[in-house]
Amino acid sequence: MSANSWCEMKRYWWTVGVILLLLLQGCSVTPMLKLTALDSGGSLAGKWAFLPSGSAEMPADNARWQSITVPGNWYTQGYDHHGVAWYRLIFTATTAPEMISTLHFNGVDYFADVWLNGKMLGSHEGYFQAFSFDVTPHLRSGENTLLVRVNSPLEKSEDFSLRKRLIKGIFSHHDTRPGGAWSERGQEKNTGGIWGTVRLQQSAQVQLVAQQIQVQPTQGLEQWLVKVDLGVFGTLPANTQLHWRIGAWQGNSPLRNTLLIPIANPKLWFPHGYGEPNLYKLTVSAVNNGKVLDSFERSIGFRKVRQSSQEIWYINDQRILLKGTNYIANQWLSEMTAADFRRDIQLMLGAHINTVRVHAHVTAPEFYRLCDEMGLMIWQDFPLQWGYQDTPVFHQQAVSQVSDMIRQFGHYTSIIQWTLHNEPPWDADWMQWKYPDYNPQQNKVLDQRLYQAASKLDKTRPIAAISSTQQHPWLGWYSGRWLDYAKPTKVATIAEFGAQALPDRFTLAKIIDEVSALPRSKVDWQKWEYHNFQRKETLDIAKVSQGKTLDEFITNTQQYQAQLTQLAAESYRRQAYRPVGALFQFMLVENWPSMNWGAVDFWRNPKPGYYALQRAYQPILPSLAWNKVSYALGEPIKLGLWALNDSFTAYPAAQYQVSLLQGNKRLDTQRFNLDLSADMHQHMRDYIAPSLAVGDYRIEATLHDAQGKQLSSNEYRFTIQPQQ
Repeated sequence: MSANSWCEMKRYWWTVGVILLLLLQGCSVTPMLKLTALDSGGSLAGKWAFLPSGSAEMPADNARWQSITVPGNWYTQGYDHHGVAWYRLIFTATTAPEMISTLHFNGVDYFADVWLNGKMLGSHEGYFQAFSFDVTPHLRSGENTLLVRVNSPLEKSEDFSLRKRLIKGIFSHHDTRPGGAWSERGQEKNTGGIWGTVRLQQSAQVQLVAQQIQVQPTQGLEQWLVKVDLGVFGTLPANTQLHWRIGAWQGNSPLRNTLLIPIANPKLWFPHGYGEPNLYKLTVSAVNNGKVLDSFERSIGFRKVRQSSQEIWYINDQRILLKGTNYIANQWLSEMTAADFRRDIQLMLGAHINTVRVHAHVTAPEFYRLCDEMGLMIWQDFPLQWGYQDTPVFHQQAVSQVSDMIRQFGHYTSIIQWTLHNEPPWDADWMQWKYPDYNPQQNKVLDQRLYQAASKLDKTRPIAAISSTQQHPWLGWYSGRWLDYAKPTKVATIAEFGAQALPDRFTLAKIIDEVSALPRSKVDWQKWEYHNFQRKETLDIAKVSQGKTLDEFITNTQQYQAQLTQLAAESYRRQAYRPVGALFQFMLVENWPSMNWGAVDFWRNPKPGYYALQRAYQPILPSLAWNKVSYALGEPIKLGLWALNDSFTAYPAAQYQVSLLQGNKRLDTQRFNLDLSADMHQHMRDYIAPSLAVGDYRIEATLHDAQGKQLSSNEYRFTIQPQQ
């Protein structure tokens, strides 16, 4: 054996030995990860090297890189980390003269600094925006090294929670975060990482970027204008033109930064249940001598949205009552696939929800695309939740990010409103009891600046500066009684109402380590509270009985949520346009393994509250107006009989039937005819029950069309108690 061969063999076995030793010591060793070739879309998805070092300094050559999947939040891959983490990837690319290459990131939480082949490309702040860099001068034919420093820090203790710095909404401070809103553990399970896709886009000579797309009516519902603001990059050959196509419409224009496209008589986009969610594909191409140099596509719809001064909504000039829910899909956005979003949208449509409030955050783009396709309207919040710093630097960053949100997501037809701040300090006087240094003017100037910036960018849909505490009644949870929802409201927009409910026992055991009994000790309750359960509100304000067993407690919380949900939803619907224009239950699903306000648990198992909402939101509903569920023996029982029809369809010569039952025994039935007109919300008459003995009863109401087909049904349960 030669000396060289012997040295090579020793080096080989020495390396193997070191790796084995490190593995035995629990160290992770990852070689330089490489993508040998990009796919046709230029995707850089796959395994990257990862270093959760916490240090902002460039990693040393001997750093012990680990492995992570991109896209993905780092917590979902076993890294319970906050602060700085490094990502590295070696990939192979090809370049050519006059080729333009752009590196695109579709979501990094929260600060990002990017280098390619040792050259710093730039930095970015914000978790939801897409951003990109021109890498043409730095990209090599062959191997390239991409390095990304991501920083998702904790808020400083002196700033959290009243003067936050990070624009992350519910991903940094909220009741449904791991640990809740107000505990010292409320920033755990960090949402950081490269959670969106990363890709390299290459094209010849020129690249087109859709900076903003707006669709607005210019004359009635017949004449429309599609405005496309373009970024045009590269060296343009002479005679290059823009070619555009929308469905059967197409045309050419000189290459410029704004493209104005008039469209006549398109098929309109309607919400689910009110018509078809018609969409068109917009294609814009840079063409030179018949050759397409670059192009992009977007789906757009033609939809007019308006809100009156009384906060009543009109879609394509048709009055519509918004029946909604609040929604946070998941604490870690990379966990949500298109199939997951589709399932959640189907849950919403299955409960007759026509509008979803994306609560105090911006979610993944796939959700908006599916809402466009499936006809679900969106009330979109900007990710500001409660209090933030009032500094020029923060104000400037917030204005920049709200502008990014509108430009990036504004072409989605399903978005019908922007709301810029949820419960800001200047509108939340409850904060005076929580913060000794509460300032009743905090963030007011910030919200004025956000509203001014947003209003300049988008004139096609309503914009609300805030979601006000006045719009969040929370009766029977943070104040008052759940039966107070039977009283009239003076508020036109109900942005939040609801109550917590425990999931079923099987699900609860997955959340709280095989729980089998009611919590008894302080440690037991701390586990529940970490998973968002609110003990004071449940036991002291809602006065839900624990019962003697865990099963009884689960049942009691679920029945409470269901009763409150149905009463509130029906009461607000009966007040449609007098004054209610919109109502939003809080909330559809639980966004991590927790037990909070979801009508559906984290694993998407509906609770009774979901079915109560489904019943109350039926487009056609024989609504029963009541304000109590227990009567003394001999006390008169009177219910209001209402006919509600949110649809655009009339049903002349319909029949209303109401029956009183005890068990399976029918004690009384009354019927009357009515003309059920479109968009009708009317009190028809009252039902007075006959004298009843002590016991449990229910009233069933149905609506049938002229042919006898049942359109809808409803029920109300009550008890007659012995006289005291």
